[in-house]
Amino acid sequence: MNIFSGLFNSRFHQILELITSFFILNILFVLTCLPIITIFPATAALFGVVREWRRNKDYSAIFNNYFRYFKENFKTSFIIGLIWSLLVILLVLDFWLIQDINSFFRFILYPVFFFLGLLVVFTTPYLFPVMVHFNFNTINVIKKSMLFSLHYLPTTLLLILTVGLCIGLFVVFPISFLGVFSIGSYVIFTICYRSFTKATNKTENS
Repeated sequence: MNIFSGLFNSRFHQILELITSFFILNILFVLTCLPIITIFPATAALFGVVREWRRNKDYSAIFNNYFRYFKENFKTSFIIGLIWSLLVILLVLDFWLIQDINSFFRFILYPVFFFLGLLVVFTTPYLFPVMVHFNFNTINVIKKSMLFSLHYLPTTLLLILTVGLCIGLFVVFPISFLGVFSIGSYVIFTICYRSFTKATNKTENS
């Protein structure tokens, strides 16, 4: 009986520690996003920590790992975030502006901008996982994220679905902000990690 009780208590302690870790990481992310300008470095730090969790199963040293990734990826994440934000704004403006263009050119431009918009949507979920997992510069992070999104299309669709579910959960249940970011990022990185592993194995075996 004591053995089963000990196993139960140990398992319960592990689950409690896991929940606490996700909660602390989530709060860290929310707090470091508050200055607005730090949203992208905070996102990189968030994915950096869940990468450690996914690879090493070590849920300790959250603060040290978080601020280490925050500092290491500050410049790259900020530049990519800025580029991506401007790109999204430009695409939205383009869709809005072509409403006033001659109907012939409008039907030519619509598919072009639709394809570009789709490419941005497909690439976005990979940006931060690629950034924290590989030692790439800014251009290569965008390039590799785009290639991953096209090469592993079923994974890309699963990522988009996951992001959509997280957004929907947050909208319907605002209280979910206490854990949705850390849990969502863990799920997203886990999905990406499978593609990263496949790509690495192909490179090593080629």
